[in-house]
Amino acid sequence: MRQLTIKIPKGHKEKVLDAVSEFKGKNTINLSSEKEDVFLIYLPNNKVDEFLQKLDAFEEPEISLIPRGVITLYPPASEAPEQVADVKPKSSMEIYLGGIQSVGSIFGLIGYSFAAGIIVWIGLYTTTTYLLIAAMLVAPFAGPAMNAALATAAGKMPLLKSSLFRYGLAIGTGALTSFLLTVIFPLETLTPLMIEVSHVSKVSLLLPLISGFAGGINICQSERDSLVSGAAVGILVAASLAPPVGLVGVGLYLMDWGIVTSSAFKIILQLFGIHLAATLVFYFYGKVTPHGIRFLKGSRKMMLITSAIAFTGIIVMMFWQFSQPPFLRKASMNTELTEALDKRLKELDYIRIINKNVVFTNTTINGEPTVNFQATVLPKDTVISDEALKSAIIQHLKESLNYQEDNLHKVYEIGVVRE
Repeated sequence: MRQLTIKIPKGHKEKVLDAVSEFKGKNTINLSSEKEDVFLIYLPNNKVDEFLQKLDAFEEPEISLIPRGVITLYPPASEAPEQVADVKPKSSMEIYLGGIQSVGSIFGLIGYSFAAGIIVWIGLYTTTTYLLIAAMLVAPFAGPAMNAALATAAGKMPLLKSSLFRYGLAIGTGALTSFLLTVIFPLETLTPLMIEVSHVSKVSLLLPLISGFAGGINICQSERDSLVSGAAVGILVAASLAPPVGLVGVGLYLMDWGIVTSSAFKIILQLFGIHLAATLVFYFYGKVTPHGIRFLKGSRKMMLITSAIAFTGIIVMMFWQFSQPPFLRKASMNTELTEALDKRLKELDYIRIINKNVVFTNTTINGEPTVNFQATVLPKDTVISDEALKSAIIQHLKESLNYQEDNLHKVYEIGVVRE
């Protein structure tokens, strides 16, 4: 429930009370003076916007809305548990106004982006994974992303432009911070964590779609109905944004255009995926539409065009990803190639597999990306020499390890251990 204080000119008391009853308001209090009536009203979250639209017919009301959940108890007392459990999503007006209110200052946006850029760079430089998670907490990407989706759902171009500007400012600040730190503390090669972060999976689209969905749900739900905190959802939105933003700065310093391109791919895909998913949630679940908010007159045409651009952008990104193997699918290909390696090694009955792994390196040989097949084996026959065993295994892998992509330069690293 939401608490509203309404002040309107005298003479509309009965109509207001009828409207309160129509929209299932409870525990209404009326205070009257010579010229005005003041109502203290408690309404279900999702009825607030409809109620206020009906009040517009009476004259311009003065409205105070407290954006906090209120527990209303009314007779019979035996139904109190059911009354408390009746939690509705926020009204479309509160969702939209809350998004605008959360914009914050440019100074704060730049400051948090700068801090996140430093934390990401230290994490990548020292190969410390938990620092990347800390950067996700600080990175201010969730706000602009959600506001951009709100703007599209509502058909408001000024808010969309402002949100995209803030989005670009946050990303640019993070990348610039990482670049400057690399200038101060020069790098000559990428760390293992940088190489790992640069790899893209063929299922990378799922993360921004889920992030946008979760972010939209979190904003639309009442705080008492939300099972996940806003901070946790913010981390989800920034999960695959903060690391690649930092990596862009490092890649620019090293002039490693493969790293820059793969990181930019992730960032752009995040923008489109989060935007489309969150827009759909706001439009269909939050009821934020061009003409669905009391005071707002948005453009349905703008909403459709922007949504179409986001959808088309995703299709183009997916086509680019799957038409350039294995450049933008290394993360998932690691798993697939490891499974293929395990299958071929099991065909050899004279060894026991101790360990196996497949790693894409950041180098190319003869214009082809290099993939390193690693395995540690224990020979069942103690007579055969280590070198002969390695040669036999490598020869078997070269003959049998066929994969759908033929533009890979394969190298083999076989280790032999003895009991």
